[in-house]
Amino acid sequence: MSDRQRVKEEADDGFITIKVQDTHRFKVSYTMRKTDKLQNLIDFYYARVPSVTRGSGRFLVDGARMQGWKTPADFNMEDGDEVDVFTDLIGGGRRTDY
Repeated sequence: MSDRQRVKEEADDGFITIKVQDTHRFKVSYTMRKTDKLQNLIDFYYARVPSVTRGSGRFLVDGARMQGWKTPADFNMEDGDEVDVFTDLIGGGRRTDY
């Protein structure tokens, strides 16, 4: 087997590294298979960022909300793609002082 074929096989092994960035610019990188559930990535983020309450964030891939039961392949994600995390905000009620 030539070196070129070996490099191509390593590149096609199905692993990708995804970067997660929140609104405070905290970044986490996670390597996973394209067929793994994205819930693993979500759990890893919450484990690495204890200041964020579990379940309080919204994970977005290219503006679409990410569900934990889907896979990177469902979102056509590639190596180096980024996921944005936005924490829930309290407020937004209507104005009552007319």
